[in-house]
Amino acid sequence: MIEAEDGLIVFDTGDNEEEGAHFLEIIRESISDKPVKVIMHSHSHYALGAGAMVDDPSDVMVIGHPSVNETVQSNIRGGGAPSVYGEIGPILTARAVVQMNNLMPEEGPDARLGGVIPFGKPLAHLPATVTPEHGETMDVLDMEMQFLTKFISDDDNLTVWIPEKGIVLNNFFWPGTVNLYTLRGGVYREPTSWRDGLAMMRDLRPEILLNTHARPVVGGEECLRRLNGYMDQITLTFDQTLRGILGGLGPDEIRHEIFYPPHLAEVPENAQTYGESIHFPAAIYQYAIGWFDNDVTKLFSIHPKDQAERLVALIGGRDAVVAAAADALERNEYAWAAQLIQYVYLLDPQDAEVRQLKADALRAMGHLTTGSIPRAFLLSEARALEGKVDIPRLIPPTPETIAASPEVFVNFFRVRIDPRLSADTDRVLTFNFTGISGGPVGLHVRRGVAEYLTTPSEHYRPVDFALTLSPETWAELYLSSVSMADAIASGAVTLDTGSVAELTKVFAAFDIFDPARNITMPLPDDLSHRGFVPL
Repeated sequence: MIEAEDGLIVFDTGDNEEEGAHFLEIIRESISDKPVKVIMHSHSHYALGAGAMVDDPSDVMVIGHPSVNETVQSNIRGGGAPSVYGEIGPILTARAVVQMNNLMPEEGPDARLGGVIPFGKPLAHLPATVTPEHGETMDVLDMEMQFLTKFISDDDNLTVWIPEKGIVLNNFFWPGTVNLYTLRGGVYREPTSWRDGLAMMRDLRPEILLNTHARPVVGGEECLRRLNGYMDQITLTFDQTLRGILGGLGPDEIRHEIFYPPHLAEVPENAQTYGESIHFPAAIYQYAIGWFDNDVTKLFSIHPKDQAERLVALIGGRDAVVAAAADALERNEYAWAAQLIQYVYLLDPQDAEVRQLKADALRAMGHLTTGSIPRAFLLSEARALEGKVDIPRLIPPTPETIAASPEVFVNFFRVRIDPRLSADTDRVLTFNFTGISGGPVGLHVRRGVAEYLTTPSEHYRPVDFALTLSPETWAELYLSSVSMADAIASGAVTLDTGSVAELTKVFAAFDIFDPARNITMPLPDDLSHRGFVPL
């Protein structure tokens, strides 16, 4: 927050309305009662609390990256957490719930490291009204500022340079090692762009770094030292991964071969406290060269469960593998113990002894890891194996999200087609949504696939089923809270063309969302009724 003569400039406003209101409360209690006149979004993640910080949005200048409005709206309208493909957003949302410590206790040996990001809180986004290009200079409340938008960290960034103060506001410098890959999944994070964004800030020779995530760094020489050291850790991770590829190593080998000189640990922000560098080379490798590591024995590997059956038999049977895993655990060989017990777990996930042994191995690794992200995944799964929590397999979008953009979710619905059940089907469906502008959209269910049709009238096949329904009804159908037959019987869906029996048969070829099965791992019988609880 910057206090100017005529008002306040706020850089980032939080994840939701509650956070924005909390920030404003702190400002009012401790700093200033001046009105917020300017809001700057460093990136899309923390642009969702702005509305709670102002009385009249029309009286506020909101500055952001040229793509920030589109990105925020895409995230809000999408199928879940931001991903390369919106269709798989519900899986990434569920994994984000784990990553962000929602399933960890507040106290005790399994206690979370870092804060919880609650999901489902009301949003108070204010779109950017000013979107400067890279290098553009503006007068902001009588203060000259230069806006830099060229480089990307975990999102498109707005970096702000205030020459007269020697200050850089940014989202490149974090309080832990750069998270080049996040275990929840998501869009590839380009290491060279993150590196070059840090170099750009370094070359401004700032006296003060004000960071979205990390504490301020003060002093020109200290800023130079920290930025170089932080940038060098990224450079080393990226370049040494490419070096390993050139050396013929696969991702599982490279992750163990990269050497980090001790001096890099002298930069406190290089601490492995969020993500851990050992998980980054595989993501870089996959992006650069694909999954194939030149080990031809992997070209036609057998199914993991089949492999487990054969290996367990080869090792000497279930009891021998359990004993070997227990022995590895006793010798503090936690990763090996987890790998061994996983073979038996795949054969019988309900085996209580196996579940507990696996939980013990995961918990031991979780207590040793320094990164909050791997800790959250390891300990959450250990707790789930013990029946203490349920891990959601996926978290679907809310009915309100679906109803706001029903055509998006007609498109997403296509990936739920079962090719076995639809192998002999060739039918075109159109959806005409009441209360919204635009013509109908459609799906051509064609022998195992469902092609999305933006303009069905221009499609080569005539329409077999024409449906008229509200966006809210489509949300219910999408989430399987009502069947197509019941929706038609109640009048919520009007079938203008085609027969109810035939349409019901076509819809039966799509997967339904079953809350009772929406968990990542089988639970003991006495917990199986709990199913999925939205977070």
